[in-house]
Amino acid sequence: MPKLEQYIEEINSDIVFDDFSIKDTQMKLPAIKHKWVGRLITHKKIINTLKSQKADTISKLTSKLKETSAYKVSTPAAEKACLSHEDVQAITNDINENMLIVELLEKTERVLSSMTYDIKNIVELMKLETL
Repeated sequence: MPKLEQYIEEINSDIVFDDFSIKDTQMKLPAIKHKWVGRLITHKKIINTLKSQKADTISKLTSKLKETSAYKVSTPAAEKACLSHEDVQAITNDINENMLIVELLEKTERVLSSMTYDIKNIVELMKLETL
């Protein structure tokens, strides 16, 4: 899952800040949120496309199995048999990977939303320390 690991590293770099970069981070926060929400929607779109592709692949494999079978096979039985086909398994693996990425991005969106309040609290704390 290189994409997932890449996103985790990039998220870490987006949410880390210190006393000197707090203003810069606050100013960039809307753009950072936009970037991650865009990626979230992109992966949701990918999942929908993969689900459609999986259904088409199962349908084609089912038809092919029913045509080439030596005995009559019901449609549900043929569909069940096609679920273990390598093409369907590859699509299922892609769907699962993208679902994990979507889960990560949804949680990242929540973290980024609360970052505004966290930064505000840190600024207030910094004000109190200078008094």
